Formats: sequence, structure tokens, C-alpha cells
Amino acid sequence: MKFPRNCLIAALFFFSACAAPRTAVNSRADFSAIKRVAVLTFGGSGGELAADLFTQSLLAHGADVVERQQLSAVMQEQSLSSSPSFDQATAKQLGKLLGVDALFVGSVAASTPPSTYLVSTSDKTLIASVTQLAGGSVYSDGSLLGMPNSQLVSTTADVSLVTRMVDVETGSILWSASMSYDGFDIQTAMFGITDAFVTSLAPIWPALSRIK
Repeated sequence: MKFPRNCLIAALFFFSACAAPRTAVNSRADFSAIKRVAVLTFGGSGGELAADLFTQSLLAHGADVVERQQLSAVMQEQSLSSSPSFDQATAKQLGKLLGVDALFVGSVAASTPPSTYLVSTSDKTLIASVTQLAGGSVYSDGSLLGMPNSQLVSTTADVSLVTRMVDVETGSILWSASMSYDGFDIQTAMFGITDAFVTSLAPIWPALSRIK
């Protein structure tokens, strides 16, 4: 049975909209004290894009976020590392230099771009031999004109992100989250995750606008 591509796309977005990150919250954290934050470049491939999109999501929901170019300039000037495993002293120093109460650090745990495959069958066979598909959800782009018994099959991009909110004074982790998400390209998948991260923070962090 074949499904129209637009139906498959709608199904994918419905599934993604229902997805939620796995989160952990420090029970001793006082989120009301967090007024201004900075987002460090995420580790891993595509980490710069992930941090930019997370910053965008935070801003869209009312957070006071340090401009990332300003953050990069300060870190270069002070010869500070943007590694997700930076120490408490670095966090405290950045807090003073930037006037922030918390930092977001994270990493791109996995990032698989979308792929397209040509699947061909023989009139004498019922099953085609196809290279193993990698990535997220699979959908059909339809048959190819002039190529009987052939069609294009595509996979969505698949991204996994992990992030933490760190108190600059104590070095304590206030909140952490991880999530995997399918999108039709890397940027779409990353934005789906970062927006879900911020949505999960809204009920516990007063600095964010409540999401209805």
C-alpha cells in the first residue's frame, strides 16, 4: 500500500510534535534567581548551529540571552575553552565577565543528514535488494518517469542533542535534557529539539514566557 508523500509528511510532523525531551531538574535549584544566561557552542559536529538555534528558541520565549558574538569575543580574549566539560572556575569567570547567572552547555550526540535512494525491482522478482537505510523516518518520493519498477526512497535527518543549565556561582547543574528528533534537514531537526527544550523549561523558569 502506498501513501501520498504529503500524508507521510503530516504524520511525521504529528509524531514530532508529540515528542518530548528527557529532563532532570535539581530539586534545590532556585530558577527565580536566573535572570540572564549565555549559550556556549555545543560540542560535536553542528555544535555552532545547535547553539544558535537554542539561543533563538530562548529569545523567542522571553529569555535574556547574551549575544553569541559577544560571548565568543570574551572567550577568545580570555583564552577560555568552550568545551562542554569546562570547569567551575571557567563558569564563574564567564559569569562575572558577561553578567550572567547561568550557562547552557551541550553536545550534538548524533547527526545524520537526510538521504535519498533509488530502489529498482525486476519483473521477475518481488523483493528489491536495497542498501540499508540510515537516518530517521522513511518515506517514498514516488516513481521515476521513464524508469518502470523504480522509485525514490528518502530518509529524514536524525539529530540527538544533550544540554545542561549550569549555575555560574556554584557550578551545579540546575537542569539537563536530551532528545532525538527527525526532520527533513539537520536545521529543522535541531530546531525541533531546542524548541522542545525551552518548552520543558517554561513551567519552572520564571524568566521565560509561559507557553500555552
